[in-house]
Order: sequence, then structure tokens, then C-alpha cells
Amino acid sequence: MKAEILTIGDELLIGNTINTNAAWIAQKLNLIGIDVLHHLTLSDEKIDIINSIENALNTVDIIVITGGLGPTNDDITKYVLTDYFGGKLVFNEAAFQNIERLFAHRKKWINEATKKVAYLPDNCIPIQNKMGTAAGMLFTKDNKTIVSMPGVPYEMKAMMSDDFIPYLQKKYELPTILHKHILTAGVGETEIAEKLESFEHNLSKYLKLAYLPSLGSVKLRLTAKGNTAEKLQKIINDATEEIQSKLNEWIFGYDDETLESVIGKKLQSKNLMLGTAESCTGGMLAHKITSVAGSSAYFKGSIISYANEIKEDILGVQKKTLAKYGAVSEETVSEMLLGALKQLDVNIAVAISGIAGPDGGTKEKPVGTVFIGIANKEKQLIKKFSFYKNRAINIELSSVFALVQLRKFLNEYY
Repeated sequence: MKAEILTIGDELLIGNTINTNAAWIAQKLNLIGIDVLHHLTLSDEKIDIINSIENALNTVDIIVITGGLGPTNDDITKYVLTDYFGGKLVFNEAAFQNIERLFAHRKKWINEATKKVAYLPDNCIPIQNKMGTAAGMLFTKDNKTIVSMPGVPYEMKAMMSDDFIPYLQKKYELPTILHKHILTAGVGETEIAEKLESFEHNLSKYLKLAYLPSLGSVKLRLTAKGNTAEKLQKIINDATEEIQSKLNEWIFGYDDETLESVIGKKLQSKNLMLGTAESCTGGMLAHKITSVAGSSAYFKGSIISYANEIKEDILGVQKKTLAKYGAVSEETVSEMLLGALKQLDVNIAVAISGIAGPDGGTKEKPVGTVFIGIANKEKQLIKKFSFYKNRAINIELSSVFALVQLRKFLNEYY
């Protein structure tokens, strides 16, 4: 069973609004065994909408349309679909009662423009909007299904979850699709692919492997598709075990876990308190750590020592160290670690100092040079990294690799 998603709106094409609907819809369709072949964003033009529907009907079984159902003049989707499917607009009492309910709650008067929303094609199956005024419309043609829903995300999501997904599950015999996400950090997809070459060569016909790289990490997605959930689950489990055996040192978690949450669980289980001393990252590392609910149980705070005088006055970095080796050096990071352990009174400290750019680099230390250190009261682990010439990327990578180094430190010494 194949689907196409059409999102309508000039605001999407010019970048005023980010199209989050298509991604959400695709995820929900995939969960019930429907493959999404295309996402297409269209202008509010009749000919574009008609041509896109015609093309989609030639290749897919299900068309999901969002946008263009409101009361304003640029909302033309309902009128285009009415003409295309050969119907006429008629007043729908249930749709109007829904509008009355919403406006009574909001204590507003229903104007003529809003009342027009209650007119629906006489050849559609209406889908009532529990969260807004514009009803959805469901059409069928040659055993193919076309649905049109509002573009407002929370309205569309309610309609999709409560009405359209159950409709599809009842109408079609759908396969089972299972996913497993294996999360790695500190390694690139090329190196992972080399390790998994034999695994991919012998991949089951029911299984697919996808690489989803981001800065500093790669998510591996295993997808099993078939008719028997129990059989597919065993295929997924066996494949996960094999990948684990090949990539063990880089795997930090599965599915919805994050690197910072995994580290947090480890710190909490060992009754350890963490603190950070950040320079070039400006608090990004602390932000990642504290994005996890309950992080106050293991994270004490951060010293943002962006200026050298803060490194000296608060962290106790010696003036002669800065003069001889510079702020971006192993020696400075070593003293930042000692200062963080003392000033924050923590068991483990992370320190970062680097040249984020775009200026400030030298021949010996170009932009992207970063030193990251991890320490407890007995040991220090400091590593030099060479990243890129992009400031935002360098800040993000420094934060991610600080977490990678912290996880290694915890695994080795705790």
C-alpha cells in the first residue's frame, strides 16, 4: 500500500512556515504499514493541485492533503476538490453545529466567512474537526482514498489519529512494519558501513538498514516488513544483536534515548555529581545535559569561562600557563578541570576550550581546534580535536564529543 502527501500553502513554499505536517503524517502511515513514496508541497493554485492529484493517482493508493480549508480567499482546496470529483457544495448541519460549539465556548460571533466553512462537497465523507472549524473531507476513486485535512497541525493530528488512521486500517489489509533504532556517537557513517559490510550483504529480504547521520552521531534504523509480527520481531532482534557485536564501542543507546540521558542514568546510578567548565561552547554542553528532566540529581552547574580572566580568577588557571601555551591548549584545559572540580565541588568535571571561528585561528591552531577534557580527582583524559571552519558546527560538535568522551570515561573508570 503506497501513499503520497500533498501539503498546500504559499507560506510553506516561501519559507514563512516550516512543513512539520508531512513528517508527522509519514511516521503515522508508516507505523500501520503504508509506504510513503512522495512528499510534495504545492502553491495555492488550482492547476497545481489538480495536476498533483492526477499524478499521484497514477502511482499511489492513498493521497493525504493538508492545507487550504480555512475561510479566507486563498483557501481554495475545498473548491478544487469539489470540482475535481464532480460534486457541489451543500450546507452540512453537523459541520455548522461543530462551529457553533466552538464559538459558544470562545464567546464569539459566527460571521459569514466562517459560516462558509460548513459548506462541504455532497460526494465526500465529512470528517468532523474536534479542534477547529474546518471539517476534513474523504473521497474515494477506483478503490483509492483521498483525504483533505486542515493545515493547522493540532487539528490535523487529531483528525488523522481519531478518524483517518482507523478508516485505513478497516478498509485495507495492511502489513506489519517494525522499526528499531540503534544510536551511535563519535564515529562517521563511512566507518560504520565498513564494519557492517558483511551484515548488509547477508541482509534478510524482510529487513532494511538505513543510515541517518547528524553532527557527531549516526542513527541506524532497522525496518522489518511482513505479515507476522512475531517473525519480524525475531528478525529485528537478531539483527540488533549482530550489529551490537560489530559496533559495541560506539553504540550508546536505542530508539528514543539520547546520549545525554544515557550519561545521566550512569551518573545517577553511581551517585556522581558532574560539573562543566566551558569556553568556546558558551554553555551549550550544560544546555544539553540540563535538557534531560531530573538532571539536577547529577548535574551541579557550569562555569562559562569565555574570557581569560574568568579562567584565571574563578577556575584558577595560571597566568603563565595562558601566556606560554594559550587558552586553547591541553595545559589550560587541564587546569580548567582542576578548577571546576574544586569550585563546583563535583566528582567529575568536563572542560572545553577551542577556536570556534570564523576568526581567531593560526597556522598552528586553525579554526576548529578544540581541546576537551574529562577528569575526576585521580585521573584526567584530554583529547585534541580538529573540526571545521563553521562556528555553529564547531560549537555543536564540541558539545557532542564532550559527551562522547564523558561516556568513555565513565565506562572505563566506573
